[in-house]
Amino acid sequence: MPRVRRKRKPKAEAAEVSRRILALATSRAGKNLRQAEEQAELARKVMLRFNVRFGWDLRRFYCHGCKKLIVPGVNARVRIGSGKDKTLRLTCLRCGYVNRRVLG
Repeated sequence: MPRVRRKRKPKAEAAEVSRRILALATSRAGKNLRQAEEQAELARKVMLRFNVRFGWDLRRFYCHGCKKLIVPGVNARVRIGSGKDKTLRLTCLRCGYVNRRVLG
């Protein structure tokens, strides 16, 4: 009797694995930043290997300048800009790049 093979969805599995690794890395960043950075790098490699798109929920944890883990309050400074358009500014304390996001 022939064996039935189920098709796997590697892209979906890679997205789920990278989400879990990144969640673990951000929760651990306050205690052990070096280990959290290694886990975030692993999650990023998985996403790049399987061509998984970075949604805002995943992209916000990476600095756009140095591509390292950025955790607000741990290795990033957070400011909310004043003016007509409110802007969230995350300044990476490693490279100095200012990541901006319009709030509304």
